[in-house]
Amino acid sequence: MDKLAVEYSGTNLGVLALWLLLATLAGFAARKIVRGRAVLGLWGDIGFALLGVFLIGTLMKAVDISLTDWIASLDLGPLNDVTRWLDVFVVSFLGALVLRSILRPITGKG
Repeated sequence: MDKLAVEYSGTNLGVLALWLLLATLAGFAARKIVRGRAVLGLWGDIGFALLGVFLIGTLMKAVDISLTDWIASLDLGPLNDVTRWLDVFVVSFLGALVLRSILRPITGKG
């Protein structure tokens, strides 16, 4: 079970704000692609993305897939510092996309 443990050291208000910003962008982009109804507006987008990053991130960690390591292996030069945040955005976007696709028949078209 230690394999699924999450490291929270270094988390502060700035990190939390960046998580919320990336979740908002990922959820909004997923809503535009799936073209579903805006469930609770931007707050719903944040919720879909945060739930999606939890579900997809846990699944990726369970099968030992690291998107951060793969992005870092591309050697992007000065952009290597943002690989963690790119990973967060991509995973939250994929998670929000999957959740919105599953729930679209229930919520209807937008």
